[in-house]
Amino acid sequence: MEERMQRDNVAEIALSAMVSMIMIILFSAIVAGMALMMIEQAFMESRTQSVEQSETLNSIPLVLVFEIESFDDTGNTNDQLYMMFKFPYAGSNIPDINVKWAMMCDIMDIDPSSVNNKVQHTLVYSSGDFDEATELSGNAQNAAAIDSFAPGTYYHIIIDVDDPTRTPQDPPVECDLVEDMSATLVLAVENGRTSELDFYIPTDVRTGHDLMS
Repeated sequence: MEERMQRDNVAEIALSAMVSMIMIILFSAIVAGMALMMIEQAFMESRTQSVEQSETLNSIPLVLVFEIESFDDTGNTNDQLYMMFKFPYAGSNIPDINVKWAMMCDIMDIDPSSVNNKVQHTLVYSSGDFDEATELSGNAQNAAAIDSFAPGTYYHIIIDVDDPTRTPQDPPVECDLVEDMSATLVLAVENGRTSELDFYIPTDVRTGHDLMS
């Protein structure tokens, strides 16, 4: 009788050990599965972020032509810049309103009276977007022509940089084109890169003057 009870106890212990081992194996499998899912998800998110970052960093315009379109040496109207460009490295289309420009200059360059009045160096600027850009077959000033820029396609735009809010004898509110001035044109893509074009407008400048030389 005693021997039979010992065999029953041994069997019970073995069964308990087997059940415990099965539970451990099942738990380990579940944990391993969850770990693999987490690792896979992390790699997928990392890849998505890498692709998005790559597309963002590659969204930079390549300027091919940058010149004076029109110049008014008697006032502050009808000043225009012409630009031909493309996005050779973009991974997808870029909305035209997501591309911005800003022209920055020193008030002392565009307003001689500032020097006589001992005005300190002050940065003034004009800004806008590329909504009016068109393909080369267009007139470079048509907001309805396109809605986005396709990678590798050539576009052009005429940028108005006059200061219509300025009245004669008043200090400039925005950066205006004048002779013998230095300025910087900044191009920026929303959530992307920026690029700068430093240029100089000489005395007796005329339409078609190359600002990249």
